[in-house]
Amino acid sequence: MGMVDVWEVESCTEFEAARGRSPRARITARHRNLSSGAGILPAEGLHRICDLDRFPRFVHSGEERKRSRVYQVKGLDGLADGFYGDSAPGPEIKVIYNRWFGGFS
Repeated sequence: MGMVDVWEVESCTEFEAARGRSPRARITARHRNLSSGAGILPAEGLHRICDLDRFPRFVHSGEERKRSRVYQVKGLDGLADGFYGDSAPGPEIKVIYNRWFGGFS
């Protein structure tokens, strides 16, 4: 049986990162421990970001923070374990891969 967690992730700006503020995103769980991706995962355009041993953080080159949705997937048929996004990050978003020390929910 597979598991899916859905996260709302907020990026920081390049200015914040340059000032020594952590580029870590703010994370709020929207849905946790879902046994199926039906109705939650987008039907098309799902983009694999990284494996489960990393957690993606986002730095935005603009003046404001951007919010995005990240799906943490483990054991679902047809999808490799990892983190997925609704679509590929745009050119204004830099993805930083931090080690993931947390267990899967």
